[in-house]
Amino acid sequence: MTLTNLLTEQASQSLSHKIVSSEQVKALEPIAAQNAGCSMFALMQRAGEAALNALRQQWPQANNIVVLAGNGNNAGDGYILATLAKQQGMNVVVICQQIQKELTGDAKQAQKAWQNINGATQAFATFEPSQYDLIVDALLGTGVTGAVKPAFQSVINHVNQAKTPVLSIDLPSGMQANTGQALPICIKADLTVTFVATKPGLVSGIGKAYCGKLVFADLAVGSEFFALATGTAQLVSWSMLQALPVRQAHQNKGSFGKLLCVGGNQGMAGAIRLSAESALRCGVGLVKVHCHESSKLSISASCPEIMLTNNSLAAALKWCSCIIIGPGLGQDEWAQQQFFQVLTHLKQHPKPVIIDADAINLLASNKEDRDILNTLAQLPALVLTPHPGEASRLLGCTISQIENNRYLASENIAQEFQAGCVLKGAGTIIHSHNVQQKPPCWICVGGNPGMATAGMGDLLTGIIGAFLAQGLTAQQGAVYGVCAHSEAGDRVANQYGQRGMIASDLLQPLRAIVNGL
Repeated sequence: MTLTNLLTEQASQSLSHKIVSSEQVKALEPIAAQNAGCSMFALMQRAGEAALNALRQQWPQANNIVVLAGNGNNAGDGYILATLAKQQGMNVVVICQQIQKELTGDAKQAQKAWQNINGATQAFATFEPSQYDLIVDALLGTGVTGAVKPAFQSVINHVNQAKTPVLSIDLPSGMQANTGQALPICIKADLTVTFVATKPGLVSGIGKAYCGKLVFADLAVGSEFFALATGTAQLVSWSMLQALPVRQAHQNKGSFGKLLCVGGNQGMAGAIRLSAESALRCGVGLVKVHCHESSKLSISASCPEIMLTNNSLAAALKWCSCIIIGPGLGQDEWAQQQFFQVLTHLKQHPKPVIIDADAINLLASNKEDRDILNTLAQLPALVLTPHPGEASRLLGCTISQIENNRYLASENIAQEFQAGCVLKGAGTIIHSHNVQQKPPCWICVGGNPGMATAGMGDLLTGIIGAFLAQGLTAQQGAVYGVCAHSEAGDRVANQYGQRGMIASDLLQPLRAIVNGL
């Protein structure tokens, strides 16, 4: 099975799916505009117009609008929007910190245009969100790195406590553009219109929640910009990926991999069963489970297609072509015996491996053991699938540190363990340890809050294991696995809603998804 380029041709050409750091945008945007024959003020006009178009499309009935303007170019975009909206007959008020303050550069020209049509401008102290149909957030842009000033924090807090919908220009005010971190408070937008390139902080973790629905506008300089920029990451979904290769008529179950699933300690049979069954639904030829003796009956009774080891892990390790370890494993003496036996086998017989759940915790407890790290480094494919808590244990830091910079955390895990890292959560990040890989990082745009329930991670581990067992590389298997998993969750949510979703609900959609249905 070969997939040289994961994305379809259409997806690979889409500018909206390419993630670029705010530093690159700041440095290259003027050059791109110049190369496109566009002044920076004309670019600001395009930004204001794009934001207004998104506003009218999302809230066609909105007529009373307040624009919260800061002191930089983000405010300039807001003044342009206010001017255009007023000229189209809407009732618009601009709220700023100091009414008499004159902005600089292109923002000054936008401010003057607003004043020239006698646009109403008021101070922060007069702001009452309930008076308006819609709030346009043009307070702070991508240049904010330190703590937001108290006066702006007060306004942001006022907005977040109101029920009035919010459109944020470029990114929600108070967000660190590259990480999504609040500094220390951030606008909670319903819609964010971002320009020229999608910033990393908008699409993963808490930043994804802050920005609401995300709309991209390249302002007609996209091709010029991306001719200069280096993408730091790529957005991806199942619909953007190439179809899996068609199976040949002469192939048999042995042609599609032999997956060994290690886990399922006492009282935790369900975890490894979900991994095994999801792997079967994603096309692996044979699946065998090695679990605690007490877990065998419930696994074999619930899914007869799953084979069980005859208490011989050594024989199963020789039999398999790929291993997943961790779901329901636990960390007691039995768990440690299985963990170290798998590692001992891999030292002499390297195979693709996915490490999840308690196997990650056991790895974190033994990460100073150079022999273990050397064993993992020689594997043909290795994927770690931590949630933020497990990631914090791998890196020896707090969960908040992980969430405040998910990109750095996933990169550090990938590099330290020479593995593909799947950092789970909203906007799951897939990071390659191969620095030559372009891009090295992928962010899944699919998934929904209904998937925040027991067993979803075990399901994902089995899906990734199925793809690796069928011959995909670590990066390919992780990307396809995460996207198939999120697509299944979204199909269930679309049909039944998010609340009450359970992991096994995804098994039937998975079968359709991997068959291109």
